[in-house]
Amino acid sequence: MKQVIQESSLMKPILFLCIAAILLAAGSYLHFAGSMVPAADQQRCEGIVADIYGDSEEAATSLAGQCDQPGMVAMMDARANNLGAEEAAEAISSANGGLIGTFLPYALIGAGIGALGGAFAAFRQRRGNPEGRA
Repeated sequence: MKQVIQESSLMKPILFLCIAAILLAAGSYLHFAGSMVPAADQQRCEGIVADIYGDSEEAATSLAGQCDQPGMVAMMDARANNLGAEEAAEAISSANGGLIGTFLPYALIGAGIGALGGAFAAFRQRRGNPEGRA
């Protein structure tokens, strides 16, 4: 009976660690892989930046370096097409994944950190109570 209780109390930290690993991996994947910009879009953005800010080398260089972000590509497209402020904001928000696309990776990473905290607490509780009693 004592063996079963000890194994049960060991499963809780391991379960939390597995959940944390899954949540952190999913959140990191969505955060880093979700913002890829195709090469054609990046080149188009850099061309628009060069056309608009060609007089200022510093501004052109600074802005062209950000053309690997979906929101920047949408902003430059909106600027080149003379869209209004609302249309430009909508295009940028859509390119950035909207509210859910922006919030979800951070929520998963936060939940993964919380699960790591749960694993740490369960492990400390187990070490403080070696027989596995509550």
